[in-house]
Amino acid sequence: MTATDATRKNAATETAEQIAAAGKETLETVIKMGTEATAEGYKNAAAFSKEQLQMARDGYGKATVYGKDNLDAMSESAAAVVAGWEAYYEGVVDYTKVAMAENMDMMQRFFSVKTPQEFMDLQVEATNKAVNRVVSQSTKMNQIAADTVTKAFEPIKGRIDSAVDVLVKPYAA
Repeated sequence: MTATDATRKNAATETAEQIAAAGKETLETVIKMGTEATAEGYKNAAAFSKEQLQMARDGYGKATVYGKDNLDAMSESAAAVVAGWEAYYEGVVDYTKVAMAENMDMMQRFFSVKTPQEFMDLQVEATNKAVNRVVSQSTKMNQIAADTVTKAFEPIKGRIDSAVDVLVKPYAA
């Protein structure tokens, strides 16, 4: 082999080695970039998953609190209704006692009447007392009913206002 052949052979070998080295370097760079992109993607996916999980936990926590608050409001409303019915029943019982006592008194007075005029005067008095008693009692009972409705609806109104704040106001702005 001549020196020229050897030089050519060395030049060809050197060129092949340079091409192989460049290919190896390019392949290593591509693999490194792919590995980095995969690691970055995994890191972003993991962060996104953690964020979504935290949002789900927060949402569940808010839903649980909201449900508990609704249950508390319904319990408070029911307690107000029960208290109202108790007051109403007490009013009916008190009215019945007073009416019975007044009616018994009138009966005794009717038995002691001596003249038709006295009977008519007593009849007018009894009618007036009965009408006044019924009107007065009706006013009291209506007030008890109105107060009961107001007290029973207050906690429910609070929950409705809360729901409007949470669900409607953010979108209204």
